[in-house]
Amino acid sequence: MKKPKKKSVLKYFEPIDSGKTLSENFGSLDLEGSFGYFALSSQNKNLFLNRLDADTLYRMIEKVGLVSHLLKMGFDNIKIDIDKDDAQIHYLKIYYEKMDHDHLLIDLRVSESRFMPQKRFCEEFDAPVSLDMVVIEWLSAQNPNSTFDPTKPQLPGQSKPGLGSLNYMMELMYIVGEQVVKDGFMDVPDHFHGAVMYSRKFKFFNPSHEAILRAILRDIKGYSLADMSWGMITGTIIDKTTNTPQVYDPSEQIFPVSKRMKDYFDSKKYKAKFNKIYESKKYYFDYEKMLKLREKMLREVKPDEI
Repeated sequence: MKKPKKKSVLKYFEPIDSGKTLSENFGSLDLEGSFGYFALSSQNKNLFLNRLDADTLYRMIEKVGLVSHLLKMGFDNIKIDIDKDDAQIHYLKIYYEKMDHDHLLIDLRVSESRFMPQKRFCEEFDAPVSLDMVVIEWLSAQNPNSTFDPTKPQLPGQSKPGLGSLNYMMELMYIVGEQVVKDGFMDVPDHFHGAVMYSRKFKFFNPSHEAILRAILRDIKGYSLADMSWGMITGTIIDKTTNTPQVYDPSEQIFPVSKRMKDYFDSKKYKAKFNKIYESKKYYFDYEKMLKLREKMLREVKPDEI
């Protein structure tokens, strides 16, 4: 399944249009540094995010423990490839032994964008007027030598077992975010399980969405991530207050790096909205119904096509 472009599914942000005049985009905002930002956009093809070369990135992944983790899994002679396409998407690919498809471990694709939160968020939750973000267009971390089994069930949309590397990638993102001076990383996970995995470090920009996610994890915490994901797909995670299936509504999750981004999530208004929704929600999981619906779906479509 082809993954949609992130900018086409953003719900609460509008990318700032670089084709407009600066005053149309920013009004009376302080524009110091803006010209330098746009000047970087078309150069440095061999620098990740126009700033970091392959050797620097290798030292970073070594520092966060990712190289050691991969070595313990049997992957040595780690190689890094960086590139940028005509759409200004930056590629970071991590291989072992040789740079070909069969030896690809991690594929990260990001873009740099400046975003404006919708006006209601700026007013209601004291959100920053504009944010410099690294947008995660695609991230896959797969073990090419492994297969699925009962201890490693296949998640919807997944074609190979994972590498258990997400925590290391989160640490890498934080270091990169500081190096390139960004407010944070932004993603819009396609699947519920993606949102759950990202929730270790990311938070939904919308406090209501964050509260719903946390309430679901609170109420059905005894189930596996795969079961939860299938529960959302099959409509068997039920909101007790309405007796209707909870629908997963993909929206922006952010890994905050800058102080102002952290202050937004720590603000009284964000926390108050979160707590109100979190305390009002109660969920149950119709597990047996999920099993039947999942079995029926898998007769018609493969998991990696969902």
